[in-house]
Amino acid sequence: MESVTPKGPTTAVEKINRLLPLIFCIVAWAMLAFYERAQLLRVDAQSLFLYDDLFFKNAMNMPAGLLGYIGCFFTQFLYYPALGAAIFVAMLALVFWLTRKAFHISSSYAMLAMLPLFMLLALNTQLGYWIYYIKLPGYWFIPVLGTIVGLLAIWIFNRASYKLHIPVIFVWTVFGYPLFGFYALFSALCMAVIALSMAIRNGNRKRLVFDGVAVLLVAAVLVYEVPMFWYDYYSSVAMRYIHTVGLPSYHWEPTSTLFISSIIRYWVPYILLFGIQLVFAALYNKFSGSGKAKKTHYAVQFLVIALTLCFSYSYWYNDDNFRVENKQDAAMWEGDWRDVANYARDTELPSRQIVLNKNIALLNLGTIGNEMFTYPDGSADIDAPFAVHLTHTGGLMSYWCFGKFNFCYRWCVENAVERGWNVEYLKHSVRSMLLNGEYTLVKRYTSILKKTLFHSDWAERYEHLADNPDSIAKMPEFAMPLQMCVYGDALDVDESFVEAYLLNNIANSSTLEHSPLYSEAALVFSMTRKDSRGFWGNLNRYLYNRKLHRLPTHYQEALLLFSYLDKSVDVSRIPIDKNIEMRFRSFRNRVDMYKGKKEEDIAQYFKKDFGNTYWYFYFFVRKIRTN
Repeated sequence: MESVTPKGPTTAVEKINRLLPLIFCIVAWAMLAFYERAQLLRVDAQSLFLYDDLFFKNAMNMPAGLLGYIGCFFTQFLYYPALGAAIFVAMLALVFWLTRKAFHISSSYAMLAMLPLFMLLALNTQLGYWIYYIKLPGYWFIPVLGTIVGLLAIWIFNRASYKLHIPVIFVWTVFGYPLFGFYALFSALCMAVIALSMAIRNGNRKRLVFDGVAVLLVAAVLVYEVPMFWYDYYSSVAMRYIHTVGLPSYHWEPTSTLFISSIIRYWVPYILLFGIQLVFAALYNKFSGSGKAKKTHYAVQFLVIALTLCFSYSYWYNDDNFRVENKQDAAMWEGDWRDVANYARDTELPSRQIVLNKNIALLNLGTIGNEMFTYPDGSADIDAPFAVHLTHTGGLMSYWCFGKFNFCYRWCVENAVERGWNVEYLKHSVRSMLLNGEYTLVKRYTSILKKTLFHSDWAERYEHLADNPDSIAKMPEFAMPLQMCVYGDALDVDESFVEAYLLNNIANSSTLEHSPLYSEAALVFSMTRKDSRGFWGNLNRYLYNRKLHRLPTHYQEALLLFSYLDKSVDVSRIPIDKNIEMRFRSFRNRVDMYKGKKEEDIAQYFKKDFGNTYWYFYFFVRKIRTN
C-alpha cells in the first residue's frame, strides 16, 4: 500500500522541479513540430489507419495488436506536425505524472521522473532511415503508449493489498499480453520487484518469503509461460519474437562489424528506459520524502539531468541529407519545385536522392541547363548501418516523375508485401494507375484512402479524374510524367538501382521523336554519366526538338569540353557565348598550371572559381555511386 507523507512547504528546488518538465515539453514540441516537420510528414506517409472493422481485426491478429492499433491511430495526426507533436508531448507529460504516481516519487525528486521522457524522445529522434524499414505498425507512438499502460497497471498494483499481488499480476499478464505485448510482461516484472523491495524493507521473514520471493517467482514464470501459451493462437509470430512483440526489430548481421555500434545506437534508449523503471521499482518509496532531500541529492539530480540532455543530443539523428530528402519529398507532393531545388543547397555533400530530386525540380522549372551545376553535387554515404535503396525511400517519386509508372507501381506492391500498405504506396499506386489507364485499380486504392481521416479528399479528387480521364492532361502535376512517357513503359530489370537505371535508359534512347522535356532529360543524363558519345547524340535530339536562340550555359560548357577532348567534332555551327569561351580557356590554363598534382589537392582551388561549371563536375566530382 502507498504511504502518505505530510506535505511540507514548497522549496525553491521543488518549484524548479515542477518548471523543468514544462520547459522540456515545450522545447520537445517545438523541435518536433518545426525542426523535424518534414520527417513527421514522412512518418505519417509511411503509416496507415483505416476506420473500418477489417483494419481493427487485422491489427488484433498479432500480440500487442491493440497497442499497434492505437499507435497507428495517433500516427495519422502527424499529417499536421504541430498537432501530432503536441499529442506526443502530452503523452510524455502523462508519463512523467504516472512515473511519480506509480513509483511514489515526491516533488523533491521530481527531476528523476523526467529520465524516461528523454529515453522515449530519443527512441523516435534517433531512427533516421529506419522509418522506411520498421515493420511494427504504429511504432512512433508505441513506446510511449506502452509505457503509459504499464505505469497505470503498476499504479493499480501498488494500491492493492498484499494478498491480491499474485492475482493482479496473473490477470494482468494473461490478459494484458495479447493487447500490449512486451509492455504488459515488463510491467508485471516491475510489480514483482516492487513487492520484493517492500517485503525486504519490512524486515519480516515471513513477509519476505510470501509477499516478496513468491511474487517474484510467480511473475517470472508468468512472463515466460504466458507468451508460450498464446503462441498457438497467434500463428503469424515467430517463436524467437514471442516475448518481445511490441518492440521493433532492428535487422542486422550478427557477424557484422556494425553489430556493437547498432546495439549502442538503437537499443541503448530502450535498455535505459526499462532499466530506469526497474531501478525505480527496486527503490520504491525511497523518493517519497517531502523536504528531506539534501543539497547533495539536488546536485545529483541536476547532474543526472545534464548527462541525460547530452545523451538526448547525441541520440538525435542529425543528418542533413536525411532532413533535406524529407523536405524535398514534402515539396514535391505539393508541386513546389523551386523549394525542392532550394533545399538542395542545404547540404555540402548531397546524397544521390537529393541530386535526383533537384534535377527533377529544375526540369519542371525549365532552368536545368543554366542551374544544374550551381548546386552541390556528389554521392554522400547513407548514414545507416544497413543498405538503403531508393526503391524504399524516394525512388517511387523519381520513377513517377520520369514517366515510369509501371516501375513505380511495381515497387509499391513489392514494398507493401514486405512492410504493409501505407499512405505513400497507395497514393503512388493511384497516380501510376491513373496515367496507365487502369481506372478500376485507381478506384480500388482510392476506396481505401477514402477510409482515412486526412487523405479522403485527395482520394475523391483522383477518383473524379478516373471518371473524367480527359481532365488529366490539364493538371499541372501530370505535366512532366506525361511528357516523359513517350515510350513503351515495359518492366525490365533495375536491380533496385533507381538513378542508374534512369540514367542508362533515358540517356541511351535512340529515336528523334521525343518530347522537348524528354530530350533535355536525356542530354542531362548523358552529361551526368560523363558520356561524350551519348552527349553528341542527345544534343542533336535536343536541338531537333527545341527552337533555341541561345544554348543554355551548362550545355555550352559541355560542348566546349567534349569538343576539346574530341577534336574530330565540328561545333562551329553552334554559337558559344564569348564569356563562356574565355572562362573555359582560363580553366584549361589553370589545369596546365596544376598538372602533375593530386586531384584532391587542387580541387579546392578550382571550386572557388569554377565550382558552378560542368567542367568542375566532370573532373572533380568523382566516384558517383548511383543507387
